[in-house]
Amino acid sequence: MKLIDLTLYENIRFHVMKNQANFNTNMAGKSYMKKVMDFVEGLQVENKIFAYMRISTNHQKTDRQKQTIVEYSERNGFLIDEFVSDTITGGMKADHRPNYHTMKEHLRSGDVLVVSDIDRLGRNADDVIVEIKDLQFRGIRVVALDVPFLNDWEKMNDDSLSKMIIDIFVTLKAHIAQQEKEKIHARVMQGLDVAKAKGKKLGRPATGVPKEFVKEYNKFRSGEYGSISVVQFAKLQGIAVSTFYKYAGILKTG
Repeated sequence: MKLIDLTLYENIRFHVMKNQANFNTNMAGKSYMKKVMDFVEGLQVENKIFAYMRISTNHQKTDRQKQTIVEYSERNGFLIDEFVSDTITGGMKADHRPNYHTMKEHLRSGDVLVVSDIDRLGRNADDVIVEIKDLQFRGIRVVALDVPFLNDWEKMNDDSLSKMIIDIFVTLKAHIAQQEKEKIHARVMQGLDVAKAKGKKLGRPATGVPKEFVKEYNKFRSGEYGSISVVQFAKLQGIAVSTFYKYAGILKTG
């Protein structure tokens, strides 16, 4: 099943509005139009259940994710209305993925989004949190099969319980993400301290001096260029004066 551009509700409303002039005839235009619009407003469009999958390369397949989701749906007595997938690096933000972005445009309040792994929704913890909060704000229920409580179909279909579960998950996810950042920072600083203690020179390594500059610089120092200034010599070499002094400094200490 492919994504449709207009829902049943939107399609009827579109045609009614487009042909409004035709309705304003001898058939009591406004009252007739109101009856039609009241009918359209009264239509109940059934909510849909989407499943989203992501793989990083064309060498991978979505089979495992799809099978996991299908087995879950069978156990809980529902069918997936539409499977959506992207073959794209996990480093890309979820909303920048073409098929995911298109799917989000069609999601309506009350729809359900099922994923086999919560990390399919973002490139990192922060991105996942942003996506979860955005979907929750729009009234979309997220079911993640790898997260306790988020994988409880009955609880996630209860408005109050699902909201509470999502709020708790977002809080914990943010806390864990911050702890992980602090751990990484601490490990980096420990590594730098150890390197310094061993006498290693830190920072960007010095850029090598071009062989052509070395050759011409030796001529300059020996007087083969005559009495020209550093500025004039640098200009002849096509480099900035600051670059001249940088290269000269490296050669002196080398």
